[in-house]
Amino acid sequence: MSAIVAEVVRNGRVESVHRGHLAVVTADGELVASSGEVTTRTYMRSTGKPFQVMPLLLSEAARVFGLTDKELAVMIASHNGEPFHLQAVASILQKAGLNPAHLRCGAHPPLDESSAMELVRQNQQPTALHNNCSGKHAGMLTLAAHLGAPLDTYLDPAHPVQVEIKAGISQFSGLPEEKIGVGIDGCSAPVFYLPMFNMARMYARLSQGELPPAARVFELMVQNPEMIAGSRRFDTAFMQVMRGTAVSKVGAEGVRCIGLRGEPPVGLALKIEDGARRATEPVVLEVLRQLHLISARQLEELSDFARPVLRNHAGLEVGTVRATVDLQQTQT
Repeated sequence: MSAIVAEVVRNGRVESVHRGHLAVVTADGELVASSGEVTTRTYMRSTGKPFQVMPLLLSEAARVFGLTDKELAVMIASHNGEPFHLQAVASILQKAGLNPAHLRCGAHPPLDESSAMELVRQNQQPTALHNNCSGKHAGMLTLAAHLGAPLDTYLDPAHPVQVEIKAGISQFSGLPEEKIGVGIDGCSAPVFYLPMFNMARMYARLSQGELPPAARVFELMVQNPEMIAGSRRFDTAFMQVMRGTAVSKVGAEGVRCIGLRGEPPVGLALKIEDGARRATEPVVLEVLRQLHLISARQLEELSDFARPVLRNHAGLEVGTVRATVDLQQTQT
């Protein structure tokens, strides 16, 4: 059964609650802490992106096409659609002999409000480049081009790129491929369905860095945090504050995963049952606080995310979201 992990408070009174499931796991598969049911399955959504880029990194594609670290990092992103994100994705496509018309992710306005407003001011429509998943798609297309595989079917689960990706998900999760469900993500790419426990273990193994190319992915994320999300976004701010010791990746429908280096490295996977993103940030920070994996100074730097203020349309502060997770620790 799920557990209440966050409350929405207005004028000192609880107005709503968010229920969820979370697991904190080591790379060796030891459960460190939990709330709710760690066997609950969910779609990884965009928390799978650090693993979806791995087949490209294991190939020679980055060298052959001369891709920069920032271009590789944006392949992991759920980006804001800020100019530097668009430039990186466009550059990837150009280097691989491709163009935005090859992208099958669809278009939506930039997640960054100022970038979205700039499109409106210029009377322009968003393109596939603005899609927060465009970097991932550019990476998949680049690998397809490198392999000489078809470009128009790069999202088909039977495509060589997707076959390699699923094999990597199996390796890092410890689940046989036949035990991993597959759906269609919001960007039309395959998305993987597996237990919270295994998602957390994937991020522990990512942080541990023993399975290639985990160490490379971890470094791309912590050294280029602005490429992974963008201005005023939790993932970027968190990685900047943690200064090379942790990665964070959001997914749609209330999913968030974190990987932390340490003794031992651990992964945290969270699913908010009602799909609300607003609860994920306070909850993961509270879990890290309870496990002594984040300092008081770091929490203070992330205070806007730890207890986000709710404002009405007049800008008045009317409430907050607070984490109430009852963490069951199985080892310290």
